[in-house]
Amino acid sequence: MNLNKVGKEIESLRMRLKEIAESRQEFGIKNLGEGMTTHGEELQRIRRSSRLSEDKDIVGFEEITKSLVEELLKEDENRRVVSIIGMGGAGKTTLAKKVYNHAGVRGTFNCRAWVCVSSSYNHKERLRTIIKQLNPITNELLDMLEKMDEQDLEERLYKDLQDECYLVVLDDVWEEEAWDCLARAFPDVCTSSRLLLTSRNRDVAQHADAYRHPYELKTLGQEDSWQLFLKKALGHGANAGCPPYLEEVGREIVRRCAGLPLAITVIAGLLGKKKLKSEWDKILNNFGTNLSRGQSGVSAILDLSYADLPPNLKFCFLYLGLFPEDSVISVRKLIHMWVAEGIMQKRDAKNLEETAAYDDVERLCSRNMVQVAEMTVDERIKSCRVHDLLRELAIRKAEDENFFQIHDTRDNEISAKSRYLAVHVLPLDENYLVSSTPPLRSLLFFNIRRYGKGISFSSKSFRKLRILDFENIGMGYNLPKGIGEVRLLRYLNLRGTFITRLPHSVGCLRYLQTLDIRTKLRALGILCDTF
Repeated sequence: MNLNKVGKEIESLRMRLKEIAESRQEFGIKNLGEGMTTHGEELQRIRRSSRLSEDKDIVGFEEITKSLVEELLKEDENRRVVSIIGMGGAGKTTLAKKVYNHAGVRGTFNCRAWVCVSSSYNHKERLRTIIKQLNPITNELLDMLEKMDEQDLEERLYKDLQDECYLVVLDDVWEEEAWDCLARAFPDVCTSSRLLLTSRNRDVAQHADAYRHPYELKTLGQEDSWQLFLKKALGHGANAGCPPYLEEVGREIVRRCAGLPLAITVIAGLLGKKKLKSEWDKILNNFGTNLSRGQSGVSAILDLSYADLPPNLKFCFLYLGLFPEDSVISVRKLIHMWVAEGIMQKRDAKNLEETAAYDDVERLCSRNMVQVAEMTVDERIKSCRVHDLLRELAIRKAEDENFFQIHDTRDNEISAKSRYLAVHVLPLDENYLVSSTPPLRSLLFFNIRRYGKGISFSSKSFRKLRILDFENIGMGYNLPKGIGEVRLLRYLNLRGTFITRLPHSVGCLRYLQTLDIRTKLRALGILCDTF
């Protein structure tokens, strides 16, 4: 009877919504921003902006890029360290990419690798990342790297590099200890090799090489800031200008960004959607309000950009905060997750949920809330990443809204309000997912190499679970038959777990949409693709 009553209430609400929709059409009421561009035109503009790399859009780095390239190419047989320092959002990574991809640099160093070190430093994982870039990826190599301890990995990397003229970029190094650990694996054997290091901390750079001054990345000047803003907000070339009625307020907004490329880029992504002066004035006023609350300029801008996101894009942006810092996130995987969450709706009769999810990735990229990491040959976004300041924003907003929890220390306790849980570090008690855990909607594991004890899927914690991601975890057991009791499960990722058998109870997962079991089958020596 209760369910019947709820059903009637839902039907009543649907009828009311239908009446409202018909009334809006009858009286010519449009959605906010509707009528300015067609949906197709908007998608074309987004796709055009998605193709442009960060390096092509950035301004003001010409001289320092030239100096860095000259420094790397100086005749000196000894291994040398060149450092770039600057505050968060100053463009250190963008500058390093320009140098790394410079034609002269590519032609000089026959062996190149790039690794993001980040604040959550994992020595073995970073060593594996570099080795994979220097060798053809085979199942044998991956197996061997998993079995190696730190000393073995250091020796393998040293051996790979000892006869090479190499360039390795160590991006976003936070601690001196991280440099000390990595430095042992980089040979100094008169091959004119170079290490390019970026950091927010001057002490780290000077610790890496006490005899050379780091290149300090200053903020952009007012005119360079304005040119960057025009490129990002209006898609104009270097010689194009801003509409006269928007220029005054636009220049004031840019001035408030204090020359930080990240702040300029994000606010430009926000204003690029708005064509009315009143809308720009409102952003400027809100910017001042946030500053009066004690926020820094960058924080105020990021908050404004987040507040301007539509509800579905807010969810998508927050969801990205579950991934570890500096992660390169597969767009294909992300789309499957978002569809499994049930937040995607068909935009028209021919537009599938997957297409809607991909469109939202593009929209986040066009707003500069997400960075394109890799494109496919047909110029679609293959992978993306989130700047660490924007990831911090996502985590902060998620905590405010009790959206998700990240388990990144061994003594974390699972909040009773958590519905989305990302496990980055296993606690001392691996059986912490017990009946006291709140009902979860998503459970994701990252950078966990082994999970030796079974999970009881009969726990009430899993009754509402829709996403379960075990990717790259060395499971010490086959999937328990209790998986069939997770009746609402829509996304199950067992990629790289080496699970050899699925229980018959998988057939009970009637809502399952994605089952990823890609892994190497050792006995057969073949690669199993997505099922």
